[in-house]
Amino acid sequence: MTVPASALDGEAYAASPSGVAAVRRPGARTSSRRSRIGVAFTLPALVVVGAILAYPLLYLLYLSFSTYRPLSSSAVTWAGLDNYVRLFTDSTVANSLAVTLQFTVASVLLEIVIGTTCAVLLANVMLGARGRGSRLAARVLGSAYIIPFAVPAVAGAYAWRMVLDAQFGAVNALLGTHTTWLVSYPMLSIVVIDSWKMMPFVLFVMLAAVMSIEPSQYEAAELDGAGAVRQLFSITLPSVLPVMVITAAFRAVDAFTKVFDTVFATTGGGPGDATRVFPLLIWRTAFTHLDFGSAAAQAITALAISLVFGGALLFTQRRRAS
Repeated sequence: MTVPASALDGEAYAASPSGVAAVRRPGARTSSRRSRIGVAFTLPALVVVGAILAYPLLYLLYLSFSTYRPLSSSAVTWAGLDNYVRLFTDSTVANSLAVTLQFTVASVLLEIVIGTTCAVLLANVMLGARGRGSRLAARVLGSAYIIPFAVPAVAGAYAWRMVLDAQFGAVNALLGTHTTWLVSYPMLSIVVIDSWKMMPFVLFVMLAAVMSIEPSQYEAAELDGAGAVRQLFSITLPSVLPVMVITAAFRAVDAFTKVFDTVFATTGGGPGDATRVFPLLIWRTAFTHLDFGSAAAQAITALAISLVFGGALLFTQRRRAS
């Protein structure tokens, strides 16, 4: 006997040829009602969050087309495209963008290579632990790597300043030298410090990706006579490559637009302008030169670059998903 759809409140049955109800699926009326309820519950939060985000963003956009220098005048005057013309013709801005790009590429590459390598090794240790003591040691080791990520960025940067000190630093003590690392090798220093800080995040993501690989793939590879190196390049790396690409893109956005505290607490952008990254340039334009119009234009440019990186990330993710 076929069950009539009208006998159900918001649900319908798809009848089989024999007249027996086979598939039960939600009706259009129920789906519509659920959608309206969902919108009603989320709309207040969306309005509040949107208002909080919209006001400073719109004011920043307005300020980027204005001249506001409190030392000379308290008035905000319309400047049109002058701030953007000055931005794209200023060699200081071009140099800062180049320095930031160089830092981003080096830092992300180092984090991905070391993070993925450590994730593979840590996964082998955790999966190979058999006894109670071995499992406990594997858990401690699996938790200890997160410590650098938990340390505040400024505290970690000042700790690295002491480690790299020319006279009393641990690095020079181990090498038997008196190298002024932050002066002689400033870019290398901030890349290492930032990678030390953010590499645990990459390791955490890549470890989850490695642990999610089906063990049967490795068992089949062992039956075929594949060694550890062959399994690494034939199974592990191809399996985690999509996660690696997305993680690298996410870290690139973060490194390009948010690298401020590490540089500010270590090299201060020096020597000269060797490590004057773009966020530090924005801060100096606003709070050292008190040119808030130019600083707003630089901030909008940084936001646009971040949106380009984010769009590339979403495009890559959707393309791989399809």
